[in-house]
Amino acid sequence: MITFLQSTDIVELSSTIDPVGLIIEISIIIIGFIFSALFSGSEVAFFSLSSQHSSIIESDGHPEDKLIRRMLKRPRRLLATILIGNTFANIVTSILAAVVTGNIIAYYGFSEFWIYLSEVIVLTFSILVLSEITPKVIAINDPLKNARLISRPIYFFYIILKPLAVLIANSTLSLEERLPKPNSKMTSEDIMTMAEVSEEEGSIRRDEREIIENVIEFGNISVREIMTSRINIVAISTTNSLDEVLTLIREKGLSRMPIYENDLDNILGIIHSKDVLPYINSDIERTTINWRTIARKALFIPSTKKLDDLLRDFQQEKTHIAIVVDEYGGTEGLITLDDILEEIVGDISDEYDGAEEQLFTRFRSGVYVFDAKIDLDDMEEILECTLTSGEDDFETLGGLMYNLTERIPNVGERVYYKNVEFTIHSVQNNRVRKVRVKVQEPRSKNARNSSENK
Repeated sequence: MITFLQSTDIVELSSTIDPVGLIIEISIIIIGFIFSALFSGSEVAFFSLSSQHSSIIESDGHPEDKLIRRMLKRPRRLLATILIGNTFANIVTSILAAVVTGNIIAYYGFSEFWIYLSEVIVLTFSILVLSEITPKVIAINDPLKNARLISRPIYFFYIILKPLAVLIANSTLSLEERLPKPNSKMTSEDIMTMAEVSEEEGSIRRDEREIIENVIEFGNISVREIMTSRINIVAISTTNSLDEVLTLIREKGLSRMPIYENDLDNILGIIHSKDVLPYINSDIERTTINWRTIARKALFIPSTKKLDDLLRDFQQEKTHIAIVVDEYGGTEGLITLDDILEEIVGDISDEYDGAEEQLFTRFRSGVYVFDAKIDLDDMEEILECTLTSGEDDFETLGGLMYNLTERIPNVGERVYYKNVEFTIHSVQNNRVRKVRVKVQEPRSKNARNSSENK
């Protein structure tokens, strides 16, 4: 009989303890702990199997692999089976452990507070440490080995608990379909972060990460940023002879060149080198060709067009080259399919390309001499500093110099911008050719204070 004595706050559960009943209860508790640990460990073991483990299971002839494959084909049912078994084992173990602990403590005449406190401590330690944490830590160290070890007993419960497990799995699936779907979308920044983490972990190489980042930024790049500027366009005039055109093809190694009349603002079309091949065996000096007759239609695009849109235009028009025009219809530059691909995979060179043009020279003093046509993005990587923003309408070092001076600078003129000293090295035909660049060391705080005090 259970008697509560309010005056002394003593709980007397029983005057004696039945040894046989106590042994049976403790045995059931131990069995409950074993089954709880079994189910807890199996949950981690089965659902921690990676793709590498899956390939081993498919190819290896281990006798338990067949059971593992069969259960993993229905992961919801397997998870429901494990959770049912684990929950039942924990409930039985908790109830019996509470009863046994309470009887033992009450037998020695402790108060209700100590009974409840001891039950909480014992149950917390037993279930968390012995039944949850320890088996899961063991299982995750070698999931394949542990999955094979416990596959048979788990498969037994997988079969006998099928009706209840299927009911629970289907219920959760039905509930999941009715719940509102999360509207969280992965952003481009998330993808770039994943690529960086994957590179640090060794999952992908550096060049693969760069390609991923280039693809993400691809749609934000305009034609103006990568086009060949007007002054660097190699073109054919309608007045050029066959010999002059063949010489130009041999020297430049280009397969496509625009043809113009009078000046580059009047481009008539595109000449393909292969269209000139039939005239090689003719009398080159005396043969006269009307270049208009073999010229192909040119694709004209604005400089603000994005690369992804231009790539679709190339696909639709079945062409590899486009003429970039400004707002007044004048020729601003030229862009090819190779230029677009290089934005994704990096520089592309073939066996006919000569040595890569060196656009800068670095001296031991830390001073650089840059070609004014170098892209500012490349220059920023070399100097490890930031010089531009997304609002700037220039792309080269020469454009930066014109923007800062607002005129054609003179040789030897110095310009200071964002902790960088620029000195005009050479100017030719009203065009800045080379610039001397020196990154200035930032002054320390004490130096600034002393100069201010003076």
